[in-house]
Amino acid sequence: MAPKQTRSVLLQGAFLLPFLISSLSAFPSFPYNTNANANSKAVDINLNQLKPRPHFPTLLKRQNTTFGAADIDDDDDDDDTPSITGVISGPGTRLGCYRDNSATSRLLPTSFTASDTLTVESCAIFCGPSSAYFGIEYGRECWCASSTSGFSPTSPSTLAARVDDDECDFEYAGNDDQTCGASERIEVYTNVLYRPPGVADVRGFEALGCYRESSPRVLPNSLLGDDALTAAKCAAYCTNLNFPYFGLKYGRECWCGVSPPFDSQRVPDSDAARECNMPCAGNPSEICGAANRITVYGREMIEKPPKVGNYVYHGCYTDSPVTGEKSLTGKVTYDATMTLDKCRLSCEEDGYPYFGTEYGSQCFCGTRLYDQDANDDEDNYPARALLVADRQCSMRCVGDATNATICGDANRLSVYWNGDDSEARNLGPLDFAALDPPLLGWNYGGCVRDDVVRRTLTGARRVRNDMTMTSCVQYCNTGGYRYAGLEFQSECYCGNTLNGDADEVDDSQCEELCSGDSEEFCGGPSRLSLYERLV
Repeated sequence: MAPKQTRSVLLQGAFLLPFLISSLSAFPSFPYNTNANANSKAVDINLNQLKPRPHFPTLLKRQNTTFGAADIDDDDDDDDTPSITGVISGPGTRLGCYRDNSATSRLLPTSFTASDTLTVESCAIFCGPSSAYFGIEYGRECWCASSTSGFSPTSPSTLAARVDDDECDFEYAGNDDQTCGASERIEVYTNVLYRPPGVADVRGFEALGCYRESSPRVLPNSLLGDDALTAAKCAAYCTNLNFPYFGLKYGRECWCGVSPPFDSQRVPDSDAARECNMPCAGNPSEICGAANRITVYGREMIEKPPKVGNYVYHGCYTDSPVTGEKSLTGKVTYDATMTLDKCRLSCEEDGYPYFGTEYGSQCFCGTRLYDQDANDDEDNYPARALLVADRQCSMRCVGDATNATICGDANRLSVYWNGDDSEARNLGPLDFAALDPPLLGWNYGGCVRDDVVRRTLTGARRVRNDMTMTSCVQYCNTGGYRYAGLEFQSECYCGNTLNGDADEVDDSQCEELCSGDSEEFCGGPSRLSLYERLV
């Protein structure tokens, strides 16, 4: 090797020629310090078109960051010489000297900078924990390769680019005791600071694993594309839309869902780190799936109280948002301080064997749960309460200051049952005939719509806290009316004609228990349990 003084002169001359040539050519307009992960589907092709410039900006300093033994100096000295400072115990393992003379494909393509005081250590610091490899070229250029850049020291193309170490004989601009590549030659190192991206911890959610994307999608709802995506941002987006599941894909895609993914689509844990390996665009330390792979999270499981008063937890069930198609069809209450015990007391005091909470603040009571039992399909009315995974009921009860109890979810009911079978029913001719005195000719006529503006029955009316079917029919019968209707537990209406939109609907829409008798039905909200005198 030439004496150090001679090598220094040669080094200066070697710099001048490529820089003079390169100064005559046009260069890409994009910034040299580029994060390729901003494009989640592929490394930005423009990064592969980088060529050396005659003058480079100062290396960016990693502020307020420590990498193991690294301690980066945030030097604000007025010095015109480009520099970056830092101390680490060792930059990594030198892999060798390689050709790097392609105008369209750099060996280490993720990010780039240069400095007149460059050292191996400062290049490692610049590339940082998101770059698995770094390399030094031209004595002052620092190149980086992330885990998704495509660079591999064992790939055929990399092995073919390997040259003798003597071809990397430029001295470091910042340390003339070290060599750092040469013209179109790069010395490549593993980066001791590299930290492979991992699955993020998201408060209130549990990571469920890596899943293979398919058709239909694992999580099909509400795509959000974001070039600054993080797991926490995706969680907030899906939570605001009341979805209990979210997933991250391609580094920048956020998907939401109401149902858990199928186990058949899950990537085994042994392969998950390899198949879901794309860093999040907004935080390279986090995993955001990959191409056709999605990292899925579900709301954190909170153990449901096995018992609330006399009621035992029955499961998480689907519910319909449509009025009149609810899974529990009795009394409904809304409370900004809802708790499981408040809902239980509300239903228990009126004699309902079931209660269920939904959306954190809603309470539904019922004489039965319209589940998958074939007997529920009355008059071709479909079952709507389907048992689903407990994870789908994960919304906290708004009135629980400890945030430790669950009150259903979006269109999901946390259901409790006291074990009783309700005897509630509508009365028939024999029931009325057995009264003293008897009410002859009266019979149940079905559940019909009512409207607070345009009443179905426009005759006499009364409201009582001890309302029963019998007392309402007797009241209308005494007034000489043909029809009697009970609504909303305690309201009684009489009339001789049916007015307005008195369409008949399924009986399940008239299953609020009478305020005076828990074994009788007294209509529902805007629904009349209708009785008619036929003689």
